[in-house]
Amino acid sequence: MKNRLLDGPGRVLECIYPKFIVDVVQGNDNPRQAPGVPQQQAFRERLTQEIMAQTQLRPWAMSGMLNENAVLRLGLAEKLASTRDPGHLALTRITQRLSAMQQAVSRPANPAARQLDELAEHFSQRAAWKEKALTRRGLAVQAGHHSEQVFNHWRVGNYSGWSMAGRCYVALEELRWGAFGDACRLASADVAKMLKDNLRVMAAEFLAQGIDAAITTRHYYHQWLSIPSTPGLMDYKDLLGWLGEWCDAERQPICWSVTQSWQPVALGMPRLCSAVRLATAMVDEVFENG
Repeated sequence: MKNRLLDGPGRVLECIYPKFIVDVVQGNDNPRQAPGVPQQQAFRERLTQEIMAQTQLRPWAMSGMLNENAVLRLGLAEKLASTRDPGHLALTRITQRLSAMQQAVSRPANPAARQLDELAEHFSQRAAWKEKALTRRGLAVQAGHHSEQVFNHWRVGNYSGWSMAGRCYVALEELRWGAFGDACRLASADVAKMLKDNLRVMAAEFLAQGIDAAITTRHYYHQWLSIPSTPGLMDYKDLLGWLGEWCDAERQPICWSVTQSWQPVALGMPRLCSAVRLATAMVDEVFENG
């Protein structure tokens, strides 16, 4: 009997839900959700079942029809987004995807097109309202609170099921999908730069503390990627792989090497790497993606 993902490695991760809703909207058009990676497909199916059970949505929503029926898939995304706030990044990506679908769908007397228009308008308004609400607050202050929360999770061991670099990656994903990422996207360029500079410093310090070394001391990459022996090890690896499935070995070689443990490390992954080098690269790769 497998442990529940949302009670195990995912118990404190808030980025799971917004990413999952975006995945539902993208469906088969998500290029990384290829059927040729069976362990990732099995993980997605298992995560879907858990989220459906947790949100008390109808069992038929778990069937393979989700990938074949866009109307059903979008209806599910709307229901999921009504159970909790998916956040600004997710709303923005959903709106962009729905806009692309509107341009591709045939119009004359097409009920699906009308439903798509209504859903696109709904999510577009939610994204606009969310952005307006966020900009009325102190974006930098909210980002600081969020950063403290995430790094406290790291400090008390909530990410300890992952490698040292994996813990950093999970923290960065949490920040990207939440208030910290909102500030980086919506605040001024100077504020965004300040936030990311501070993040690089904090991430480097936490990485160095994790192996009891100076932030500039270089270590063989295996030391950063070594996975601790923990109960439910595969669950932790699979969740990390799903979170990082957007990575590309050439464009995001560090994050690819950290998250896609079923693949060889990328050529761009330094074989000797300091905490500063690792943190700087991971922040750059993650936040270039949104």
